Amino acid sequence: MPVRKLCTILFVSVLFAFEVCSQTWELRKEGEGVKVYTRKVNGSDIQEFKGEVIAKSNLSSILSVIDNVSDYPKWMYKCTYAERLLKKNESSGYTYSVLSQSWPVSDRDLCTFYNVSQDPETKVISIEIKCVRDYIPEKPGKVRIPKLKGSWQLIPLSKGVTKIVYQVHSESGGYIPSSVVNSFITDTPYYNLLNLKKIVESPLCPKKVMENVKEL
Repeated sequence: MPVRKLCTILFVSVLFAFEVCSQTWELRKEGEGVKVYTRKVNGSDIQEFKGEVIAKSNLSSILSVIDNVSDYPKWMYKCTYAERLLKKNESSGYTYSVLSQSWPVSDRDLCTFYNVSQDPETKVISIEIKCVRDYIPEKPGKVRIPKLKGSWQLIPLSKGVTKIVYQVHSESGGYIPSSVVNSFITDTPYYNLLNLKKIVESPLCPKKVMENVKEL
């Protein structure tokens, strides 16, 4: 094999290995059963997060809480308002939410499209979320989040026990230094998952049975 070609292959291999390594999840926060990881994203200064928690609850009960969009301010971190803009069908639709920020940073708002699916074999429920920035006009006094892609995964471990995985990468919009965003990026998944776990495990949250959800 020519030396030049061999060197090219080695160089590409090193770059590939470096890229894979740079995208490895790093545990950043852990407590009360919640684990939060972050990793770098190519082409962005903002890190991606992934949070995990195990809840003693069935799929339907957890999904019903996530599906109740108007109640997001009760448990989603810094969410002050949320509504479902349009329900296309039982598994997809559009939502709008407002996230409060500390002065002098302006509040952020967000329009998203979501789609819910369930694997017929594993029974894993996936909720894919993506930003649809211009679905409704921008509102005065708020900065529209320009990019977001994320998901919820509800993974049944045994009857009445579910692993919840929440993963998102977004751009904040406006001007907030990436170092500031990344320093607080673990708060959203940590408190969202902690609050969700508390809700679905509470005696005040009755067990739900959803007709279109298959349990273990």
